[in-house]
Amino acid sequence: MTTAQKKIWSDTSSTAISEEAVRAAHVPAENFKVYLNDYEAGQQFAVKAGHAFVLYVLTGACKTSIDGHELRLSAGEFVTMDAGSYAFESLGTEALQLMKVFSRA
Repeated sequence: MTTAQKKIWSDTSSTAISEEAVRAAHVPAENFKVYLNDYEAGQQFAVKAGHAFVLYVLTGACKTSIDGHELRLSAGEFVTMDAGSYAFESLGTEALQLMKVFSRA
């Protein structure tokens, strides 16, 4: 596994980040599987995937550790992650909404 590099949505799109905007960036829709998940502030949770995926933060903030390096993400950021299991924690007081996109191609 390599250290994931976060990116900023506004650097790749002129529209605000949203479920619809992320879906529009991954077309044709039948080539992608999308999961939308909501977490409470301060909640700890696992993200597991058998394939590489792109993780978008629609609202809130979170953190995980990859190869011993802490990765913090906040609303409007995204990262491509390798297959695996990741322990996350929702940060701050705002609810966290994540969108995971897997390629079927």
